[in-house]
Amino acid sequence: MKVLRKLLLSFAVMVCGAQLSVAQQLVIEEQVLNSNVLDEEQKFTVYLPENYDSDADHRYPVLYALDGKYYKNMVSAVIAQFYADGLIPDTIVVTIENEDRIRDYTPSPHSTVDVESGKADKFLDYIEKELIPFVDSNYKTSDFKILQGHSLGGLFSLYALQARPELFTAHYAFSPSLHWGDNATVKKIKEYISSRKTLNQFIYMNLGDEVIVSGYTTRNTMRDSFLELSAFFEEKSIPGLRVKSEVFPTLPHVATNITGLVNATNALYRNWVLSFPVMEKGPEEISAHYKKLSSDLYYKVKPRIGSLNFAADYITNGVKQPEKGMAILNYNASLYPDSAQVKFSLAKAYKSRGDKVRARKFSEEALVLIKDDVALKASITEFLGTL
Repeated sequence: MKVLRKLLLSFAVMVCGAQLSVAQQLVIEEQVLNSNVLDEEQKFTVYLPENYDSDADHRYPVLYALDGKYYKNMVSAVIAQFYADGLIPDTIVVTIENEDRIRDYTPSPHSTVDVESGKADKFLDYIEKELIPFVDSNYKTSDFKILQGHSLGGLFSLYALQARPELFTAHYAFSPSLHWGDNATVKKIKEYISSRKTLNQFIYMNLGDEVIVSGYTTRNTMRDSFLELSAFFEEKSIPGLRVKSEVFPTLPHVATNITGLVNATNALYRNWVLSFPVMEKGPEEISAHYKKLSSDLYYKVKPRIGSLNFAADYITNGVKQPEKGMAILNYNASLYPDSAQVKFSLAKAYKSRGDKVRARKFSEEALVLIKDDVALKASITEFLGTL
């Protein structure tokens, strides 16, 4: 039990250390595009994980957040905290600024608004044809993209779901202004979803205390529109589509953005963490866990090397089942046959069991695989000297 407590304490220290160093977890790059689509200068900020350059081949999911001018500090800090704590994959955050929210985020005009509006498709053109290609060509992005918006931005995010269904895998809509344009976006989404037999999409939407009369209409239809779409999603279930809808009666409109980002991230990555009970059941259950996670995220997710090494250590020294711990290390090796780190972990495990022959074998294999990691090479060379 002392070893188990030590392992759990070490894990807690790692988590707390990550929490204390969130400010150091981001590399910030401010960018400007001269948009031909919009015929104006567009600003956005890119936030990269601190270890972004540590693996040349790794590709990162991207969260695109609207209204970056107002929310970029909050969004980047929340997401950085999540991946610093190991709750989600390391993620690139792109906060999008724009010059006119009503013009750019609304799909159609609104009968009681006399300012320019209804240019959402044009702004989507900018995102699809200029912004995303720029980000993809300059950063190590994966195909997994999230679009986040609040209020009119939430309307825009949900509109994009049916207007450009292949552009994003997940859509966050916090207090979306779905009443805009006489409920037109709700109607379009319902028609689109009803036309699909399957749809690999995740949707999160929420609503606060929006029960007062809207400034854009003579009656409050914002809440009505939200509840109509939410009820539709409850009734219409199709393979692949995951929807989480929440109403917070005591939260003001501005607060649904913060609460929504936390809840949406938790819901999207609900199976990201490899739990202790799953670890204790060994490779078969771990494999099943990652199959479930892959189904959630619509792409194949492999266990991380570090997660399996920790699981093997926990099972070996904490639960006192060294054979099952070794099985996890061999499972890790089957997933990453070209990893020097994995081979070295196997070598150390065999040495602890008194098998110096296999310890030497895997150490030498690890040395062959090393390219530029001078520190790891030195560690393995020193280890070989003890055999």
